[in-house]
Amino acid sequence: MIMRDKLTYKSNWLVIFAMGMLLFGLNHSCMFNETWNEHFESEPEQVGLNVLEMIALDENYSLFYEKLLDYGFDKLLSRSQYFTVFIPANAAFDGLPQFTDDQWKQIIDFHILYSKLFSQDFSDINLLTRAGKYLKLEKVDTNQFAIFNAWINMDKVDMYCKNGVLHEIGQLLIPKPNVYEYIMNLDDSYSILQDFLASMDSRFIDYDNSERIGVDDQGNTIYDTVWREENYFLDNIAGLNREEEAFTAFIPSNEDVLDALDEVSTYFGNINELDEETYNQLLFITFSGSFSKKAYSVDDLPDTIYSVTDKSIDIGMLTFAETDVEVSNGMVHLLGDMTIPREYFLLPITIECDRKENRTVSNTVYPVEVLSDTRASRGSYVSYGCKFVGDYMEFKVDMVLKTTYWFVWTGPKQGPSHYQLSVREDVSGEFVNVGPPVDNWAKGSFQLVVSGTYTFNDFGTKTVRMTVANELPLVGYNSLFLDYIKLVPDEIYTK
Repeated sequence: MIMRDKLTYKSNWLVIFAMGMLLFGLNHSCMFNETWNEHFESEPEQVGLNVLEMIALDENYSLFYEKLLDYGFDKLLSRSQYFTVFIPANAAFDGLPQFTDDQWKQIIDFHILYSKLFSQDFSDINLLTRAGKYLKLEKVDTNQFAIFNAWINMDKVDMYCKNGVLHEIGQLLIPKPNVYEYIMNLDDSYSILQDFLASMDSRFIDYDNSERIGVDDQGNTIYDTVWREENYFLDNIAGLNREEEAFTAFIPSNEDVLDALDEVSTYFGNINELDEETYNQLLFITFSGSFSKKAYSVDDLPDTIYSVTDKSIDIGMLTFAETDVEVSNGMVHLLGDMTIPREYFLLPITIECDRKENRTVSNTVYPVEVLSDTRASRGSYVSYGCKFVGDYMEFKVDMVLKTTYWFVWTGPKQGPSHYQLSVREDVSGEFVNVGPPVDNWAKGSFQLVVSGTYTFNDFGTKTVRMTVANELPLVGYNSLFLDYIKLVPDEIYTK
């Protein structure tokens, strides 16, 4: 009986406890919902006007309003989507320089965000504008904020309308160019760098996004063409036009570039005699130390930094004509002199034979395979299943200097063939042997072969070939197996 009473007591206590927890949860949930309701109801009072109409109401914004109409922003700001617009008062237009139509469009875009930002959310943040550039919003003091060095009038913020919110600022926001835009807007005394960057542009049809609309009289497909533009340097080496990245640029004038090239002409020859492709290869080397990741003022530069092409830059060797030009994605320093260090170009060139780029074969009937082996330089080597004397693999090699190179190569111990390394002579077009033929079986597996030297008389793209030199001991079973071929300048070669 006593046991039953105890169990009844415990059961009653548990029921009371559970009901208490339930009531607490309901009460807490109500409080939580009230908090959220307060949050959503904390937005400023909205009026039935759109952004454009709201701006038009205030005579103090009439000059900005006129620019919106002049450059076709009326339709944009009347759309049913959210905007934040930082509005300069009329006084901000005093003493402005002349701007082109394109500049005005970019300036206006720089005041517009594709989002709704209220003053309660102001903090130290970067805001992406419709111009594709960032506005830096900073908290200066209690309830004091600046955006891109313009004060925000905290008495005229959160002007809320049906498709956005407006904040008044004291200055017109004029966007800074990025590194690429800054370079391309320099005068003609920097045209060598400008022309080099522009030479990387390519324009081609984007077939994936172009619509097929018929055929012509010859049966060729006609497209409603969508064009695509790319720039190899900007897309693959340094995104100097990307606002989300940061760079430091060391910019030489034409005079500095030409003086620097003259100092290393022993390796490149007379630049006036180079064709366009070869000249651009030379400029790629020349500017390989011109851009570095991160933005550094001249006082913050470390003693040594590395360029985007991993070239070492000794800051103590640089002289400057102008420093600390702040751009939207970094810092620019104009050089007063230029030197191209020998270590920028006096380097080994490695032909990774398993890579398809710049590789051709004598007969495409025979199979070309990439096979795995941990002893290979990249974990794989190429097999060309050719059969007879004279069959070959051929490689195009860019940026070969006007100097003497040692040729070394390796590959697996497979096949009974003898291999002959050769180089195409620039003038005659004939292939010149580098060293004697090598028995691929006798050389051993992945043992380094030093074929010999060859002296190039001109800078540029060269052709290297590996040929089956004889078919002993088995006729018709003479394949080529290669890991890599390396060209090492005599100046840095060590036996």
